[in-house]
Amino acid sequence: MWKSIRRLKAFFESWATIWRLKVTPEFEQLLLARDTHAPYKLRANVQIQNLDAFYEAFDVHEGDGMYLEPEKRVTVW
Repeated sequence: MWKSIRRLKAFFESWATIWRLKVTPEFEQLLLARDTHAPYKLRANVQIQNLDAFYEAFDVHEGDGMYLEPEKRVTVW
């Protein structure tokens, strides 16, 4: 089980690394006005809140900043 937790953490940390972006507020506004995709911060955080594995990997519980109630989580497959 410990190995699977480490792998899950590595996956989610890689996910966050891929979507990180440091920009000026002006450039961020330009992206919001021109890009049809969600902002990078949302891409990094919103989707993973729907995955039970995220809660398992980082021991996220009610009251934590990234916690989303199970009945509000989206399941596609």
